[in-house]
Formats: sequence, structure tokens, C-alpha cells
Amino acid sequence: MTHSSHTAPARPDAALFDVRPLAATPDVTATRFPCRVDPKAMAEDLDPLVEKATALVAAAVPAPDAILGGFVGIAALIRSVSFHEGRLLEEAMIAIGRRNPDLVVLGGGVRLPVTPAALEAVAHNRSGALKGLSLDADARARGSYAPDIVTVNRRYRSALVIDVKRSLASYLATHRLSELRTKMLAASLILPDWLYKEKKRLSVDSVGIAIVDGSCGVSEHEAGLWSLAEIDDLLEVEGAAAAMMAMRQRFAARVQGLIEAEMLRLARPLVEAEALDRARFGGGSDGATANGHPRLDADADDGGDPEAFERAAVGTGGGLRGDALGARGNHFHGFASRHAAGASSTDAPPRAERLIRFGFAQPRLHA
Repeated sequence: MTHSSHTAPARPDAALFDVRPLAATPDVTATRFPCRVDPKAMAEDLDPLVEKATALVAAAVPAPDAILGGFVGIAALIRSVSFHEGRLLEEAMIAIGRRNPDLVVLGGGVRLPVTPAALEAVAHNRSGALKGLSLDADARARGSYAPDIVTVNRRYRSALVIDVKRSLASYLATHRLSELRTKMLAASLILPDWLYKEKKRLSVDSVGIAIVDGSCGVSEHEAGLWSLAEIDDLLEVEGAAAAMMAMRQRFAARVQGLIEAEMLRLARPLVEAEALDRARFGGGSDGATANGHPRLDADADDGGDPEAFERAAVGTGGGLRGDALGARGNHFHGFASRHAAGASSTDAPPRAERLIRFGFAQPRLHA
């Protein structure tokens, strides 16, 4: 089936059956489209999509990972976001596009055959445009392509094949972007016949392709790349981009809340352990333990001076406390000293003079 060109006004979103990316249009006034949405009012329709996507992200089940260990829960959340954000953007664009009475918006479920003839036409196309060419949708196909969104403007008899990506960062430096674009271009040659046969003789005279970057990082219309901030022109709905950007910010806040909660869950045992240590060993600012005795801390600000450390251990007459020694064991900087504890403390009976050893822990040679 072959379609001839039409005389409708020039389209901002599609060239005439053009497998080239759509050319950029100059800035015009806010009344350039007959349809407009209020981003704040649109939030009522989009917030349920945000809630659903957030719930799906939170339901991600982490698989055990020897490398990530206890952090696998955070990794699972991030991987889940990568999938569900893309789906959220698709659903939101469909909901906004359906506000335009001129558009027929087709979401998931469309699968277009990619035939050898279509691939050959794209491969041998040097000008970037294939005008007046439509291929049979029932021809033998090597594979298929499922676009995220297909829009048909009945007023202008034009169609768009749209693929939505949360980010194109991983595509730009690889052959994946070229492969995606080739597949979309080939499928666009099939779309007019497919629409006529599958959608009650719905006819179009032009088809364009657009790959939408949800991160707003790329915009190169001559290469088929559109920023999320430019979808007003794709959907012909004023305020569409503002509504999408606001929705994405709300989703970001919800996702970051999930990640923060997981981080706090991981940190809680560490915080509790630190609090337990303070309760057991004391946390006075003057270097004393909870019992008021000097700390046996070889890392204290004494420059590693053995005499200073010994003085801290012995005190001013109370001898070496057993509970203070138990707090640190024998993990000290490594020196040996002797001290005779001659004075008696007020809370213990007088002790006999004895030898105290300090130094590296050594294997016990005798029972």
C-alpha cells in the first residue's frame, strides 16, 4: 500500500513519512497547541502512577551477592528503579497524550514486524527520508519491534513511533542506539499498513520516530533524540513537559526515601554497637571511664609515651583497676614496664606488692 503526501500544515513532531529524526522547531508562544494541561491538576492523574511505581520498587527482592554482602538491598532498589522509572514515564506520557482530542494513543501491546524489505530500505537510504513508501505488514518478517508508544494525529493524518528511555547515557557510547534507531525506522515503514488493517482503517500520510531521553540529557532531533523537556511538541499538549518533570521529582523523592530507609536499617546495628561500647567502657570527655578511672588507651594523646600510659594505668594511688584492664585487654602499643602498687584504695582492701607487665600479647608458654 502506498500513501501520497498530504497538504496539511507542517508538523512540529514528524516529517513526511520521514525516517529522519524530526527537525527542531523554533520557540513559539504558549498558544501554539490547541490542547493544554495544568501540571498541578495533572498531578491527580499521575500521582497514582507514582505510587504504583514506588510500591514496585520497594517490593524488589534482593538476591544474595557475595560481593555486595549486606548492601545488596540498596543495589536491588537501584536496579529496580532503572526498570520501573522507564515504565512510569511511558504510562504518564500516555495519560497526558490522551488529553489531546486529536490523538489516538496506543501503549503497550503494539508489535510491528521488521521485514527484510524494510531493513533493506533503511540500509540503502542515503537521503534520510523515504517518501510515499509503505510496506506490507503481513510480509515475512525476521523479527519485530514493540514501541513504547504510538500516537496518531487524526487531524494531520500523521503518526509517531516513540521509544522512552529513563536515560540514554548507556546507549550513546555503544552500537545499541544505532540498532534501536534502525529497528524503529524499519518498523515505521510497516506502521501505515498495520494501522489500516488493525485499527479500523486508520490512515496516516506521515510517520516520524522519536527516542525520548527521560533524564533530559540529550536533544538532537536530526538523530531522532528528544529530551523529556520537549514532549509538548511530540504530544502537542501544552504543559506536558512541566507535568512530567514535576512527576519525576515526586518519584525521585519517594525513591530516595526508600534508599535512605535501607541505609538507616544497615547503620542501626553499628549505631547500637557504638552506644553499647560507650555504656560499657564509658564516654567521658576527660578521658575517664564510666567508673571515673583513667582509660587505658594506648591511642590517647600522649604521643605513645610509655611513662604517660603507665601513669594513667596506675593513677595516683589506687593501683591498676581490674575492670579498667579488662576494658582493653593486652592490646597495647608494645612496651614493658614494672610498677609496685604500694598505696591502698578507698574501695578495696590493701593489696600486696606485685609485678604488672605491659606489652604485646604473646602465646602462653606455660599452663
